[in-house]
Amino acid sequence: MTTQRSDAASRLTRSSGGTRSSAIMSGPISTPPMEPSGKPSTPNKRNYKNTLKVENTDRHAYRGIEFLLSAIGLAVGLGNIWRFPMIVYENGGSSFLIPYIVCIFVFAIPAIHMEFALGQYAAKSPPAVFRRIMPALEGIGWMSAIVGAIIGVYYMVIISWISIYLVNAVNAAKLIACDNHWNDPGTCYEGHHQKQCLGSDPPGYNLSSNAPNVTVKLLYVGGRCQDASKLKTVEAATEQFFNRFVVSPSAGFTDFNTFNWATFGGLVILWLVTSLILLRGMKNISKTSYVSVCLPYVSVITLLVRGVTLDGASEGLYYFLWRADFSALYKFQTWSAALSQLCFSLSIGQGTLMNIASYNKKSHNWYRDTFLLVASDSLMSLLSGAAVFSTLGFLAKQRGVTVPEVVKSGHALAFIVYTEAIAHMPAPWFWYTLFFLMLLVLGLSTEIVIVEIVCSCLMDRFLFLRKKRWIVVVSVSSTLFLCGVVMATDAGYYWFDMFDEYSSGVSAVIGSALTTIAVCYLYGIDNFCDDIKEMAGEPKSKCSKYMGPSSCIWWASWYAFTPACSLILMALFVYTREYPFKGDRLMYPPVFDALGWIVAVLPFFVIPIFVVTAVLRFKKKKIAVRGAFMLQKQHPSFERIYEKWPESKQLIAGLLPEQEPGEEVSEIDGVSDGKDEESIIE
Repeated sequence: MTTQRSDAASRLTRSSGGTRSSAIMSGPISTPPMEPSGKPSTPNKRNYKNTLKVENTDRHAYRGIEFLLSAIGLAVGLGNIWRFPMIVYENGGSSFLIPYIVCIFVFAIPAIHMEFALGQYAAKSPPAVFRRIMPALEGIGWMSAIVGAIIGVYYMVIISWISIYLVNAVNAAKLIACDNHWNDPGTCYEGHHQKQCLGSDPPGYNLSSNAPNVTVKLLYVGGRCQDASKLKTVEAATEQFFNRFVVSPSAGFTDFNTFNWATFGGLVILWLVTSLILLRGMKNISKTSYVSVCLPYVSVITLLVRGVTLDGASEGLYYFLWRADFSALYKFQTWSAALSQLCFSLSIGQGTLMNIASYNKKSHNWYRDTFLLVASDSLMSLLSGAAVFSTLGFLAKQRGVTVPEVVKSGHALAFIVYTEAIAHMPAPWFWYTLFFLMLLVLGLSTEIVIVEIVCSCLMDRFLFLRKKRWIVVVSVSSTLFLCGVVMATDAGYYWFDMFDEYSSGVSAVIGSALTTIAVCYLYGIDNFCDDIKEMAGEPKSKCSKYMGPSSCIWWASWYAFTPACSLILMALFVYTREYPFKGDRLMYPPVFDALGWIVAVLPFFVIPIFVVTAVLRFKKKKIAVRGAFMLQKQHPSFERIYEKWPESKQLIAGLLPEQEPGEEVSEIDGVSDGKDEESIIE
């Protein structure tokens, strides 16, 4: 038996040319291997027979600018088109750019810089990165992945709606008419006829019946001009298309009656497309980024050029760029809105940035790409806002009203207001197709990366799944599809509102703060800076010393400013927050708010779960529990940091597991004789 164990141990260390303790393989031992001087020897890093083939099949897949393009494809999404313009409009106009830029430098750039560096150095998905830093921290990685997955569930619903609009591109002009089967003529407002109600002889209304010096607001409803004050319900034609055909909401979020088959069919097709793309692997997915990134920029610039040439564009741009309400700077909501928008738009705190960076080579300049990513995302937001509001100015001119009267927040901006504006343009089908094709590409490019992170997390946790990628992709896609099916029912619109309101923002900001705290205070900020220097090299000039990737600026940001500012702002946001649906308590009762907060905090429950499982795993292996709170042998910096530890900590380090959870002994170097794990241990 002893000879058999010795043979197995020698096979485990043959390729490294050194000797390795077989302590963990053969059972608990009292002391780690010692050097002749009596000091614990440095544990050798593992060497697998098929390390690259089994662990990193797709790692180091990016070439040239593919990483930057993939990051831009992930970050630049639907939030840039309709969320950013409305946040600017609702939070002081152009003065909002002040907190937005401040949050970029205090929070966004430091957070992205850290996520990129962590992923690139470890070449692993977030849970594996944190598990190697400290097994008890693995839950932070899974928390980030779950936040991304929850966003991915409702994000695909939006993409499904986009596909419905894209299919109806040939009927773009009909969407502003009130004679379709989904319209209610008695409440349908036709904006393209509104100018008739502004003249001296409005059809269907006698101006002489008005009292002297009394101005009556008229709306073109039901084929004639009517007094707006006497109309109980009025919906624009495009609004009725969205409400009565695309979503068809029921009476409340618990009132389930039927499926919305158009949305359901869109979900089925889009999840199939996503799965097929993901089956090709990141190496091939990165090639598509050349099209998926360039097309939206070309499209939005084209829409902007068309928008600024329309009559009334200057009025719309005034509300986006020139109107400034500096009193908004004194409101916590303005700063928290800037922070939440950055997290949502740049995918901070969702694990996706760390995951795509894991496909980089160690020598890649991620620091440069951090700034280029933020600049590209901000540019798209500004271009989109200008394109949207110039077109809204045109729509207001067509209706004969002011810009605030046509503005709607959220997805309604794209699906209702912008759709009507496009229908007023010459050749509406072209602009309609261009706009929604851009949204479809933006949405799918983001969704693909979101689903990929969940797949990567599972395959890094269970290595045998790397050879069965198709099973992982199909399983993850099917699970997320089933979670989103509820949003394809007539009650689904309310559930969509819940996920949209609660799933991002607070969760992502707190998740990013936890990542920063874990790295700075548990792994050690000096160790992290050494990792950066190992990849980027030592500063070669005063400029790189004070402005480079490992400079004191980032040290101070990570150590204090970034986590403190983000947590304080989120605490104030939660404290001062008002229920966003308080105006409709019947459809959105208090229990809806409670369920929403459950969605928001649900990902954080995995953190204590993984702390407990890590402790139990180490106890089961009869290793000191302190080992669950130490850097593991599998981390690339282990040997460097091990030398700095005191002897007492080195003694425990010698007992740390040679394997990670989910690894198979049959894949370890030298074990190719068909013996299973039990025979080797014996």
